[in-house]
Amino acid sequence: MLTQKELGIIELYRKNIFSDFNILEIMKKMNTKSYSWTYNSVKKLLKENIISSEIRGQSRLCKINLNNQKTIAYLCLLEELNALNNQIPNTEKLLELMPLDFHILIITGSYAEKKQKETSDLDVVVIINDENEKKWLWNKLENRGSLMIPKLHPYVFTRKEFLEMLTNKEENYGKEIDKKHLIISGAEFYFKILIE
Repeated sequence: MLTQKELGIIELYRKNIFSDFNILEIMKKMNTKSYSWTYNSVKKLLKENIISSEIRGQSRLCKINLNNQKTIAYLCLLEELNALNNQIPNTEKLLELMPLDFHILIITGSYAEKKQKETSDLDVVVIINDENEKKWLWNKLENRGSLMIPKLHPYVFTRKEFLEMLTNKEENYGKEIDKKHLIISGAEFYFKILIE
């Protein structure tokens, strides 16, 4: 079982999923002064195969191992707990509108950054598999969301569209979503897209 501080290291990577850090950088980002604690925690996460490392120059760089199911489980737990702790309004109503099969429900914008105002819309992104359901789901979210407080501002993408945005070299909304988001449901599907 991982300690709270070891989960904190995974949380550090959850916020910077493709980054790699050496032990000193992890120590600073975790706001701890104990090199030995950081070293031992990283050693344990390496042993559990949750992070991997490689030597580059004089440094050992560590990164999150997205090919390990245990890593994905911890990342999903942290994603969804983070979203729950933010107390996003109307989450139950939103979940009722989601398709029963594959979907990822994401909150972006001011609510994801905890900068919302009384007049802020709730930016909702849904990623689905079926191109045919896209317009139907967007209409459903738009119609019901216009009656909610705060009002919904929905976006619906197919899995393929979202993957293309992430792999595109230019900055786009998909990359913005990846940087600042709260995943309400479908976190495992989200990380599987990132693995691709």
